Amino acid sequence: MFKAVVEKERLLKVLNLVQAVADKKTSMAVLSTVLVEAEGGGLRFSATDLEMGFRGKVEAELEGEEAFCLPARKLYEIVKNFPQETLVIEKRDGETVEIRDLDQEISYNLSFFPAEDFPALPEIVEETVIEIPGETLEDMLERTLYAAAAEEARYALCGVFFTRAEDQFRMVATDGHRLALVDREVPGVEALPLGEGVIVPRKAAQELRRLAAEEMLIRLGVRENHLVASSSQGILLARLLEGQFPDYRAVIPQESGRKVLFDRERLIESLKRVSLLSSDRYRVVRFEFSPGQAFLIGSGGELGEARERVPAAYEGEPFAINFNARYLLDTLQVMDSAEVELDIGSERTPCRVTGPEDEGYLALIMPMIL
Repeated sequence: MFKAVVEKERLLKVLNLVQAVADKKTSMAVLSTVLVEAEGGGLRFSATDLEMGFRGKVEAELEGEEAFCLPARKLYEIVKNFPQETLVIEKRDGETVEIRDLDQEISYNLSFFPAEDFPALPEIVEETVIEIPGETLEDMLERTLYAAAAEEARYALCGVFFTRAEDQFRMVATDGHRLALVDREVPGVEALPLGEGVIVPRKAAQELRRLAAEEMLIRLGVRENHLVASSSQGILLARLLEGQFPDYRAVIPQESGRKVLFDRERLIESLKRVSLLSSDRYRVVRFEFSPGQAFLIGSGGELGEARERVPAAYEGEPFAINFNARYLLDTLQVMDSAEVELDIGSERTPCRVTGPEDEGYLALIMPMIL
């Protein structure tokens, strides 16, 4: 017989990270589970999708030693909705594991897989690591992840590129239509074995952001072809993407001199309204500039047209250009500046998006040619 008594909130924090790693669309049922193991005064929880793994530990009162696999998502949902502050995980000799309260008024019985069916995670040996504030890491990923490609056909673009720029830590992501770049000062980054740079897969970068959001400090390292991130809640291990990340420096244009300043929040709200009548596929919004203003126009063919005047600091010759509204919104919504600058060269060169309170951040968006 095995029994563990554990606090709900501590367990929920770890399960929130673990269940996100477990593969929900796999034909291998065991990959959608979490491995539960009794270990040194607590419970260890592990999940993997074969490309990424996470191990977390929670303090618990234990009776006996046992290991088994439970459905990750269901376990998370049960614990999340559990009304008591303390719960019991108990396994007898049957084919189920019971999750209940101390008074046995609430009970769930879950089928389990044998622990032997769970894929072995690589042994994690921390070599050269850096310590980075969780807030800094979360912010860098927030500012870049949205631009990473989602299409598997563009394999090397399906992640975030980690590299160095002089003495700063740099992240870059692009899907070929837009690019996001952020630099931050991180002590010791020069010791991290990044080589010419490494590509962290999109899903792993998302989980790293979730981990960073919960932690004051993250220990980050690169070992062979894996990224290792550890915190007080556990360890994330992710296989790096193979392939060559494009030469992003080559596509960053020089400042054009044709610059437009917008109130960021006003531009966001106007884009949301006007794009309601843009075509669903490309979300095209036309910008028509003249001194002191811009008209935003969204056209949906048979649906009709939306048109809105937006104040803008611009003093040059009138011109017009088209952008994907979603790309602009994604960029503007991760920025902090009250006022943003769009540096627009031509319809065949990327538009630079920057802001005075977004130091170290640069976004590029390709205009759309209709």
